[in-house]
Amino acid sequence: MRDVVLEYAPRDKAVAVLDLGCGTGSLVFLLADALPEARVIGIDVSAANIAEAERSRVLLDPVKAGRIVFERVDYLHRAATPVDVLVSDGVLHLIPGDTRVLVARLAADVKAGGVLVIGMPYDCAYNYAFAMLRRVLRLVRSRALDALILGIGRLLHGSEMGDEGLRERIPYMYIPPQRLAGRSFREVIAPGAGLRLVQRYDMPSVSLSQLKHEVLVFKKA
Repeated sequence: MRDVVLEYAPRDKAVAVLDLGCGTGSLVFLLADALPEARVIGIDVSAANIAEAERSRVLLDPVKAGRIVFERVDYLHRAATPVDVLVSDGVLHLIPGDTRVLVARLAADVKAGGVLVIGMPYDCAYNYAFAMLRRVLRLVRSRALDALILGIGRLLHGSEMGDEGLRERIPYMYIPPQRLAGRSFREVIAPGAGLRLVQRYDMPSVSLSQLKHEVLVFKKA
């Protein structure tokens, strides 16, 4: 995601970048390093994620730390603040509500001539099957099933993530995608909000438990 953003964000200008669903800030820090003039804002609904991101921020060089802001907030209830680059990786499919309303809000947060870079699951047989599985898991959720998912998570990702991070992600295994990046999303809904698709990128899957994603880049008219 960092590399894709860098194809569209000028490195020598004081651009504003917003990372929607920033988690613990990994992409925010990468972008702040690569864009030395940029102000980078990371927002997330998770208090634990923002607290961890803030702990990392205060350890940075004061100049760099001053260019980074983290906010714990529900995106749809946040005041609109148009930026040059809005990036969101693996989050938009989880936000409930009408897709047209969400995309209109995204468009409102991108300046004219700016870009929206999003990683989203696309419409394919694997994702439809995985969505059905999540709906079934949601119906039979129990402490035992949570423990089983945690155990599988330890096996797959224990080397790079602690139990706190794994437990934070267990609820996502029960949430089916609210939307997929299909043809209607790309060719009807986004253009209707003033967003023109300029590029699509494959996104390698990092886990069998993850929906298959792609990266879409839109430009604001």
